[in-house]
Amino acid sequence: MSTIFAFVKLFEKREYAEDFVSGKLFMNTIGSFKEYKDESGELRGDEYEGVVALYQPDKVGEIRFGEHIIPASDLAAPIVVHGDHLLTHNVFCIYSLNSRGHETVSSETLSDFKRAIELHDSCFGLGKFCVVILNASQFIERCKSAIEKLNFHGNLGLVDYFNEHEFHGNMPEAKLGYQKRSLFSRQREYRVKVDTNRSEPSPYTFEIGDLSDIAVITTPKEFNAKLELKLPDGSHA
Repeated sequence: MSTIFAFVKLFEKREYAEDFVSGKLFMNTIGSFKEYKDESGELRGDEYEGVVALYQPDKVGEIRFGEHIIPASDLAAPIVVHGDHLLTHNVFCIYSLNSRGHETVSSETLSDFKRAIELHDSCFGLGKFCVVILNASQFIERCKSAIEKLNFHGNLGLVDYFNEHEFHGNMPEAKLGYQKRSLFSRQREYRVKVDTNRSEPSPYTFEIGDLSDIAVITTPKEFNAKLELKLPDGSHA
């Protein structure tokens, strides 16, 4: 199991960062990310959001629509199946400093591990400011408590990344809403997902209580510059 050391959330405006520190988690629907078109390389939009199954053309025999047959050889891209109700769920997305891919770290691999968890340049387009959550377990517990208090159906977890050119079949039932293409893997995303069960899906502000005791506001570049890792043997990077 991956260990989460901290969270980092990027924001375009400082007032948005301050709202987050006050405990307001702005959540868009999964469907909105599916429809979102990136204009500045910010990597927010993903047409594969809400995917429940993916079928590769070379592994599909044929598709029939009444008397019409489409052979697999005519398919230009994988068949992507989305979950209609899943697209109505609201999600809060946050970068996680986690140990995935580095279950053990030594003095020889510490520098590689640091490069893996620091904010990648591709994430900088997501915002000029960032909030660092210094106590990951407390943040998770406060989210869980708020979900229970509001009597929502919801869960939390790391996003899994898949190769859309290779994966074939149904996505794991327990991880629906937590699947993204491998091109997003640098975001090391963690999600809070809730089903508010409203008749009209729309953005939602999820309030979990003041976070100022476990959060600091900085910038992405400053975060990377100040990030330092140390091992018990004194090794550091």
